[in-house]
Amino acid sequence: MRGMRVPFWQQPCAMNVPTRSHELIMVMGAQRSGTNVLFSSLATDRTLSAFPEDIDSAFYCNFLLRPLRELAALIERAPGRILLKPITETGRRSLAELAEEYRSFPLRFVWIYRDPVNVFDSMRRERWLAPNEIDQPAHIGGWRKHNEYALQFQQQCPEQIAIVRYEDLCFDRAVFRQLTRWLGLDCNSYFRKDTAQGRKHVGVVAQRNIDARTSDTLAALDAARTFSPRRALLLKRRIVTYLRESLTIHPTASEAGRAEADAHSQILRVAEPARPPSAVPGLHFWLNSAAICHSNGLLTTDVVECGPYRMVAARPDNGPYGLLSLLYRGTLFYPHTKTEERRRGASGTLCFGAGHDWNFFFDNNGFTVFALFRPNLPCYPPYNQRHCTLFRVGPRSIAAPAFFLAWDGLTNSSSARGVSSPQQGLPQTRAISTQPQSHRPQEWALITVQRAEGANGQFSISANGILGDSINFAEGFSSHPGEGCVLELGGFTAEPAELFYGKVAEIIIFKGTLGSDDSSAITRYLTEKHRL
Repeated sequence: MRGMRVPFWQQPCAMNVPTRSHELIMVMGAQRSGTNVLFSSLATDRTLSAFPEDIDSAFYCNFLLRPLRELAALIERAPGRILLKPITETGRRSLAELAEEYRSFPLRFVWIYRDPVNVFDSMRRERWLAPNEIDQPAHIGGWRKHNEYALQFQQQCPEQIAIVRYEDLCFDRAVFRQLTRWLGLDCNSYFRKDTAQGRKHVGVVAQRNIDARTSDTLAALDAARTFSPRRALLLKRRIVTYLRESLTIHPTASEAGRAEADAHSQILRVAEPARPPSAVPGLHFWLNSAAICHSNGLLTTDVVECGPYRMVAARPDNGPYGLLSLLYRGTLFYPHTKTEERRRGASGTLCFGAGHDWNFFFDNNGFTVFALFRPNLPCYPPYNQRHCTLFRVGPRSIAAPAFFLAWDGLTNSSSARGVSSPQQGLPQTRAISTQPQSHRPQEWALITVQRAEGANGQFSISANGILGDSINFAEGFSSHPGEGCVLELGGFTAEPAELFYGKVAEIIIFKGTLGSDDSSAITRYLTEKHRL
């Protein structure tokens, strides 16, 4: 009818609209499908200006692209082609709607998908999903909806989108080369062998539930993918898989029966409720991020921790964000994309407890620290950061005495150290660390640090219950309590090159050394709350 507006999905493809000079490439896909490694690989092309998804930046707000009216001038000023990764966009609109908004620019999508069992298992390992929620219909429906956007858009504008499979990029490097030729890029692939952890660890019943509800979408994606691995390599993989499955030793009937009986007995046991930190004597400080952060975004008010003293940290510039990530609970988040701002400007650290008593860290009365955090440092050039300080307890004006809880990217371990302030002589340091490879980057770990009472008290650390170093403080290790001590979270302002980047869920500090029962109660509380 005359005057009726034609829907955008029936209009000509965005590539047919008169365009501006700057080409946009958007890496898209469902979360945990390989979008990060694909973006990092494509970003190695030196002609690109790459802008990864961010919680707050010139291009993004809460991981969503800012309106085009705000971005048009930025796009025009950026050198070369622009690489973006706005994968959260498909939580609110389709690729066709996104292409409609950017119809004034040459736009290409690269859509990556992955075996959904491995996707949901990766979400479980990220602590986004609880183990018993891995095959819930809502999560499966979300995976289908996101990937069907790619199939729909390919039918409308096939020349604007390339669909690739994560496993293909890991298995056959020729697939990545074909993709980069299609994009006209010169890149290095960061894809490595696919471990397929989900297929190894997810229960058989859950795998069947996921497969039954995703097989049609997965088959459609396989049929629509733009680049496929070479047939000879596919045949070799099928043969190897067949031989491996044929040689797998399955449990006997008696073993299976015993396992079922053990599982049944566990169900029948009535577990006592875990005691929260507030029910354990000696609590001094309790940073419970879930009680502070209720949505994604920059913190807009002062931070009040949940301990008995309700210590307050004023909201700083370049400070942490709230991010719903750990089982969709709030965490404090320092994104590595803010490295330059934090090193050159305000450090963004949170300072708690000015005017409160922190002397028990230094007067030989002992302490116990629990910290659940996930490091994610800017290890790429030009920052090349390999170490970070999660928090420090000590005076602001002088370097010692001090206690540091830190992370080491060279050994993939967490560490704790005490620095003395003797009345005469130079400061001394006592340092301990968890076992090498016990706390790898971008992994959550529960770190426990204890110092026993007494001048020669034991100083110990563990990661996820696995003991690390344990030493005794020497009699001559003198740490006179300092004046005006605070707890500084997010790093130490005086060391801008070792500020913390990543996520923090909880930090719990007790005066004195907890007994085994109380320590087990806190560990159990954190384990059950966060499904560790």
